Amino acid sequence: MVKRLLFHLLHPLWQLVDRLVPKRADYWAFTTHHLHADRFIENQRALFEHVKAEPDIRKIVFHRGPHADFGLEGAVNHEIVRHGTLRGLLLLARCRVVFLTHSIAMDYSLRWGGKSFSVLKLALRNRVVVNLWHGIPLKRLLYAANEEVFRHTDRIRYRARERRGYAGLIASSDIDSYAMAAMFHPLNLLQVWTTGLPRNDFLTQPEDRLPGYITDSLRRLRQLKQGKKLVLYAPTYRQTDVGGGALYYRFSDAEIGHLRAFLQANDAILGYRPHYFRNSEQYFNLDSYVDDELIFDVSQEIIPEFSALARECDLLVTDYSSVYIEALYLGKPVICFGYDIDHYKAHGDGLLYDMDLVFPGPIVSNFGDLIAAMGERLGTDQWIIDEEQATARRIFFKYNDARNSLRVAQRVRAILADI
Repeated sequence: MVKRLLFHLLHPLWQLVDRLVPKRADYWAFTTHHLHADRFIENQRALFEHVKAEPDIRKIVFHRGPHADFGLEGAVNHEIVRHGTLRGLLLLARCRVVFLTHSIAMDYSLRWGGKSFSVLKLALRNRVVVNLWHGIPLKRLLYAANEEVFRHTDRIRYRARERRGYAGLIASSDIDSYAMAAMFHPLNLLQVWTTGLPRNDFLTQPEDRLPGYITDSLRRLRQLKQGKKLVLYAPTYRQTDVGGGALYYRFSDAEIGHLRAFLQANDAILGYRPHYFRNSEQYFNLDSYVDDELIFDVSQEIIPEFSALARECDLLVTDYSSVYIEALYLGKPVICFGYDIDHYKAHGDGLLYDMDLVFPGPIVSNFGDLIAAMGERLGTDQWIIDEEQATARRIFFKYNDARNSLRVAQRVRAILADI
């Protein structure tokens, strides 16, 4: 409480300092995850990996909590600094380039424990602020969300103001750019960069070019698989505090028995990767059935980057999470376990697209149909999967290469050259 009160007293001084301190074009600010300070992953990490060996860029990684080893092998001219410290604030004030994963309000906020936080407002006019949004949204977000969800998720006024000041918001395709522009209003389409997502570089890069924490994950997954097929279950969270009746699926003992029998019969294992945001005591209960023989925990604490799972899985089961789009990037078969699809559309986040158009795989609503669909997908020839996914791939990907980070960096440098 004392720290929070002190912040509110000193925040106007910070804003004055931030406006007056000259910004350096060679100072680029990166952040760790806004809730999990020990994770420097996804688009921010992929872009960092692209520029890490460039001595003319001062790369500053801001984190919260205890100092963590992010395995930044080969990085030069970089510093890891705790956000909110005097040194961290002074360095941030000098950064002309600032990268986001969610928003300034989330990524650069100061947190006081639990759900309590304060927004550190940054000067925008003399900065190049780029939102490296963490995925291709299937769900309706922000201005495109259902009204009740929108009021809850965009209740911080600064988030709308900051979007006007973005130099760029990345997108994966032309269609994705239109969706992003609509969701991130009052940002406009000219601020959207159709570069592809930097994190997708990790899907197609040769293993010897991947950062060590991803190759470590690949080795760990191969040890778990022992030559078996990996079925991955990766559901998203539900807005349990907003839409009435939002429920997480709770497997019964009998269903788990059927699942284990299916895995044994198909020489397969199941990897369970829940969403990192556990916002309900009645969360998915599959973790209680992890046995490290047929069902394994592959959550973010164990496998930090989803790209490792996308590369190693043989079948992805999800619901409305955009992780299935990463599986499409690699031509992996997918299943939607949409046990609550009608409620999700009407009272949850909602869906941006017609699932029959953009989800090239079975969409099932009960456990029996899920097991049947898993058997069918594991037995489907790859050429059939490729044909089924062709339309969705055209919708979501303008590029299919390992040059997404390069395109983002080029856009940043072009803006800096004109300042």
